Amino acid sequence: MMAIRGKALSLRAPRIPRGDMAPYYAYRFAESLVRVLPRRTSYWLGDRAADALLLAVPGKFDALRGNLRHVIPDADDKTFEQTVQRNVRNLTHCWVDVMEMSSRKANLPSRLDIEGLDNFYGALKRGRGVVIASMHFGSWETGLAGWNAMGGKMALLAEVLRPQELFERVIGARGKQGVHVIPIDVAAMRSADAHEARRLGAASMREVFRVLKSGGTIAMAIDRDLIGNGEPMAFFGKKAPIPIGVVDIAIRAGSVILPVILFRDDRRVRAVAYPEIKYSTKAPREDEVIATTQRVLTLFESAIRRYPDQWHVLDAIWNEERAE
Repeated sequence: MMAIRGKALSLRAPRIPRGDMAPYYAYRFAESLVRVLPRRTSYWLGDRAADALLLAVPGKFDALRGNLRHVIPDADDKTFEQTVQRNVRNLTHCWVDVMEMSSRKANLPSRLDIEGLDNFYGALKRGRGVVIASMHFGSWETGLAGWNAMGGKMALLAEVLRPQELFERVIGARGKQGVHVIPIDVAAMRSADAHEARRLGAASMREVFRVLKSGGTIAMAIDRDLIGNGEPMAFFGKKAPIPIGVVDIAIRAGSVILPVILFRDDRRVRAVAYPEIKYSTKAPREDEVIATTQRVLTLFESAIRRYPDQWHVLDAIWNEERAE
């Protein structure tokens, strides 16, 4: 834990002016409510907040709508908007889950129903490290934290949030459940020159590589191109930029690539560990990284199509929406 926290200090975001502290104070206020209210009540309040946001700032969710149109292109307008509403409501439930992690009442393992655990244990026993390939879907925060609270050791590659105080608060909540975070400062990378951006990204990837070489486990969502250098890949029938760096590192380290999807089932979480995605160490690595990532995306597509209201990506995935 100390080694990873040490890395976090070296990648810490620049301190943000006090005028940009509103998200932090809003989070702290909501967190204080979640600590004292029953989860059902917190979820209900989250639903009301989601509905208010959809009415007050509908444009904030234009990218989400664009993404979901690729998933359910034939949905009529009423069905589509109902899906968007359920999606944003479920997203507020994700934030409630994170806020609850800092509370003594949190008992995340009691909410987990795990399938395919043998797939994970078998991968771990090989001693070469495990990459949990996941996405911004369902109850990924609860699933990861719940597993670590049970005694598991899984690191998470996560985007640095602004302001810094908010990021540290969220990191602290995850830390109470035993989640180790390897930060990647996307905002700093985007604003830096090419040399500095590479340095920041390389620092995060070196820590990922260290975890894997020690036989550890790292989780990362691969459905969102944070940095803007993703590889164009087929996703719901069209090319979308997909981050492939962790898959590349996994293959270089000889680690197991294990897809895990965490489905939200009301107040419970159904965690499904799928069989590992096989790859060849003899094929050209660049080609094998693309092919392996594509197989993961194909698996994810089936889950997203079935539960589009559980796929939470608020940035445009496809290039045409990004251009707009």
